[in-house]
Amino acid sequence: MSTQKTADEKPRRGWRSFLFGGSSSSVDDEEVVPERGVTARKGRATPGRRAATDEDEGNVVVRSVGGVREYFEGVQSELNKVTWPTREETIRLSGIVLVTTVISSLILGLVALSYSELFRLGINQPLIFLGFFVAVLVIGFVVYRRSNQGGGPSY
Repeated sequence: MSTQKTADEKPRRGWRSFLFGGSSSSVDDEEVVPERGVTARKGRATPGRRAATDEDEGNVVVRSVGGVREYFEGVQSELNKVTWPTREETIRLSGIVLVTTVISSLILGLVALSYSELFRLGINQPLIFLGFFVAVLVIGFVVYRRSNQGGGPSY
């Protein structure tokens, strides 16, 4: 079956038939579609369009030293692209980090101290353990009920 015959048998689809409905044979008759030819073979292998990779030159030591050198050149290139903060910005940001770290460590230290005291007292008097766990359960239940009262998802 020739390609021209199969092209003639296929229904035309395109924007003209979509806009005007039906086929656009009157318009298509005026248009001339050039036939596609087959290119003759060259008889030899032709290079691909992809970039040819460089062949390895030198021995293993030269290649590995060259690879390490290229790596450090790339690192230097990337470091040159970085916008480094000024001295004042560095001091200010370092102060913020130090203050945040000190405050966090104090809070965590107080939590650890309170739990250690709770367990020390709870071991001597088990009623303290019971009261603490009942209080935690009640508070957890209240928080759970309040978060689900909206009717919608709680996320």
